Amino acid sequence: MTMKNQSNSRRYNHLFLLGLISILTGFTIFLDNLLKTGWLLYIILPLIGIAVIVVSLPSSNIGYLLAGSITLGIGWLLFFLFSDLVELGIKLRIGYGLLGPGISWLLIFILGMIKLKRQWFWVFIPSGLFLATSLCFILSPLRFVDFVLYIPLGLGLSFLVWGYCQRLLGLIIPGSLLVTIGPGIYFPWGKIDEPSGLSQTGMMLVIFALGWGLIVLFSRLLYDGFTWWPLIPGGILAVVGWGLYIGGNPQNAVSFIGNTGSLGLMIFGFYLLLMRRGFRQ
Repeated sequence: MTMKNQSNSRRYNHLFLLGLISILTGFTIFLDNLLKTGWLLYIILPLIGIAVIVVSLPSSNIGYLLAGSITLGIGWLLFFLFSDLVELGIKLRIGYGLLGPGISWLLIFILGMIKLKRQWFWVFIPSGLFLATSLCFILSPLRFVDFVLYIPLGLGLSFLVWGYCQRLLGLIIPGSLLVTIGPGIYFPWGKIDEPSGLSQTGMMLVIFALGWGLIVLFSRLLYDGFTWWPLIPGGILAVVGWGLYIGGNPQNAVSFIGNTGSLGLMIFGFYLLLMRRGFRQ
């Protein structure tokens, strides 16, 4: 195909898409004025997003694919926020609305992998952020510690998936730390019946220590051997955390050490399983 033919093809696609968008917009506005629904106008953006995605598939146009998916997500969000058809409180409107952008970013990954044979793992970051925030609005009472739990957890899982699929320890490290930062702050500080700030700080440090242990486990999934250096900061945090918890809440120290010790046994069990896997290979 010559340069002139490629230019004419792109121009044809642009004009076709512009015409399709104009028809969809005009027809939806006409239908809303005729039926007086009060909600048809809010499906214009989702329809445009779907149209742009459909046009992008035969031509494998990356720009159209990104624009269509993002437009679909924004349209979903606006529909849940402002449409009279959605009979929910503002909290749930925002929560279910944010599902749209989160799913639209995943759609970019799926379509890119199927149609373009490209894996854009970076889209998991905005997708995880939107989905985690959405779940926070839907499932929690919206305290500050709830956002601290959901958002780092969503981002951490996104980094872990990205790092594991592309075998990058540089992404596994922030992912492992993020998935424990949220619970490490939420569980000690999200309860008002804890006996003292000293014990709460101790619990927080012990949970943070588990994140460093996850780095060791994931390193074995990525490489032939373990990466042991994370056990140094992890071990320090665990010992200091146990000491602070015992000092602040001695009556529950045995139970706390038993619970965290059980998690340590689970990690050790995964370690043995990974060693067995290494021997078989």
